[in-house]
Amino acid sequence: MSARILIIDDDPLMCDLLQMALRREGYDADTVYSGVEALDYLTEHGAVDLILLDIMMADLDGFDVLERLKAEERWRDIPVVILTARTDAPSRQQGMAGGAVRYLTKPIMPEALAEHVRAALAQHHT
Repeated sequence: MSARILIIDDDPLMCDLLQMALRREGYDADTVYSGVEALDYLTEHGAVDLILLDIMMADLDGFDVLERLKAEERWRDIPVVILTARTDAPSRQQGMAGGAVRYLTKPIMPEALAEHVRAALAQHHT
């Protein structure tokens, strides 16, 4: 069974590109366009195997989403990979301290994304 990945990003084009790249690697990838949608999705569909999370979103930013995920027992063990355009050290530190397993910056090549996703899934399931 392929891993289920949830992409959370407010840019529909970015979501489409990420989804295509992940599906090409054999993953089952769904997309939502806001933090609120992400929490609703998880409530309705249950936990996923991995989350790709953008930081800069309008309703709930990625840090707020990460905090809510880690506060919920049913979601806290889902590995979260932050994928953002924010390259500053304080954002990286905040993401990692908040519980993300990786902090990646955009743009990212599909091959590099696939490598990070494989590693994050392997790390989580060992």
